Amino acid sequence: MKKHLTYLLILCFTLFANAHAADKVKPVKKVKADASCNYYNDLNGKYYCVETSSTCDIAHAWYKESGSTASPQLIVLSKTSSSPCTRFEGYATLPGGGYIVVYVETCTCGNSLTTYVQFHY
Repeated sequence: MKKHLTYLLILCFTLFANAHAADKVKPVKKVKADASCNYYNDLNGKYYCVETSSTCDIAHAWYKESGSTASPQLIVLSKTSSSPCTRFEGYATLPGGGYIVVYVETCTCGNSLTTYVQFHY
């Protein structure tokens, strides 16, 4: 009987400790993202989906042709200025030629983003 009581006490203590530790866990802050499939490339007549995300010092963009089942392609954006708002830019070569150029601006360390997309040959 003592053995069962000891196991029960250990189990109760473990459950109490885990529940108490879970109270102290802070949720991870989600980074805001800006996404749209309305970027039209008049050079090839196709729409592109672009999603961007940013923090204070890092920004990324993912793009793919609208309606495509392919995985989005990553563009790592470079910081171009930080006063008064932080600006990033980057580009990728599109299949068949041409470039997609993505610009991101954030004045709140990624809590709100403005995304600009251009297409060039």
